[in-house]
Amino acid sequence: MTQLEVAYRRLLLCYPRSFRRERGLEVVTTLMDAAEPGRTKPTRTEAVNLILSGLRWRFRLPGGPAYRMAAVVVALFIGLAAAAAASEAVWRTSTTMPTDAAVEAIGRSVTALTPVQGPNPSASYAGCDQADTNEACESLVPAGADPVVTHTWLAYRVPGAEVNAWVDQARDRFTADGWQLGRTVYSQSDQAIAKYPEQTIFWAAKGDLVVRIMGDPTEKYGSSGIPNVIIGVHQQAPPMVTVAAGAGLLFGIAVGWAFAGWALRAFQRHTTAGRVAMLVAGAPVLCIGALAGVAALVLAYYYATALGWSHQDSRFPYLVLTYDRAVAVAGGISLFLSATLAAVAPRVRAAAAESSDGVAV
Repeated sequence: MTQLEVAYRRLLLCYPRSFRRERGLEVVTTLMDAAEPGRTKPTRTEAVNLILSGLRWRFRLPGGPAYRMAAVVVALFIGLAAAAAASEAVWRTSTTMPTDAAVEAIGRSVTALTPVQGPNPSASYAGCDQADTNEACESLVPAGADPVVTHTWLAYRVPGAEVNAWVDQARDRFTADGWQLGRTVYSQSDQAIAKYPEQTIFWAAKGDLVVRIMGDPTEKYGSSGIPNVIIGVHQQAPPMVTVAAGAGLLFGIAVGWAFAGWALRAFQRHTTAGRVAMLVAGAPVLCIGALAGVAALVLAYYYATALGWSHQDSRFPYLVLTYDRAVAVAGGISLFLSATLAAVAPRVRAAAAESSDGVAV
């Protein structure tokens, strides 16, 4: 085997195995016959053409709207899974905990009182104790900020009758310092915020810092001396969460489209029994993928238009796929079974070789 033939065969790796098995020798022979004597490597034009044609062949679909629709659903499902995995990996390895010094500085800017507890780290905000975007919390947070989980807090003791005035004073100081503010919910005034029925609360954001001021104006803690005013501070999710989600989505869609093309081409070559088996195995992932795709689009639109997009919102693929983990797992199993059947189910030989291979010799 000459050096030129080896180079051509390497370029043919861009094509699917089925194409190389059925047409590879023909393509290499034709290219070798057309090459000038003594040439040891493909021309640049030949190399580019073989690479692009091979990729186009890998991504091609059988004709028909049903095949295209199935490919879109599968590609979107795999894209959402890849985006969820990538964004969640960045999310879980990033820190939203500010330094103690930064938290203490915010406390001093708000009040002259000395904190009775803190700064202390915490794994959750009461009422916002999910890593996802809690709608009740987001309705209070300034647009573009999110109530992430981990934060550091300071606690103060204020007479119950003075809590609302203390919170209003803190709000005025944040305003003077240029913070963006969400609306204030006063104790017992907004039952839509079901997690805070006895709290007076507002959120503020500036740069990558988000602060929650929360006070309890009741006297239920008066005799115990338990602090009734909390300043919680966290840093927002880093931009890399959005970058990872976008890159994962694009990569997953490309992989999913190529996978769908391979599986559907295999479907065409199967016997009737093989096709029926693939349809039965693949039906769940097509239904689940379609529902997940619609849910993801709706959720992304809602975050972007109603609550103000932030980098934490880029985790919407993860939120969709984990809303009901059993359903997502069922979709994954269905996809795996379909792939297995595409690879091993009995096939019939094609009646004639396809002519639209896109290879220019």
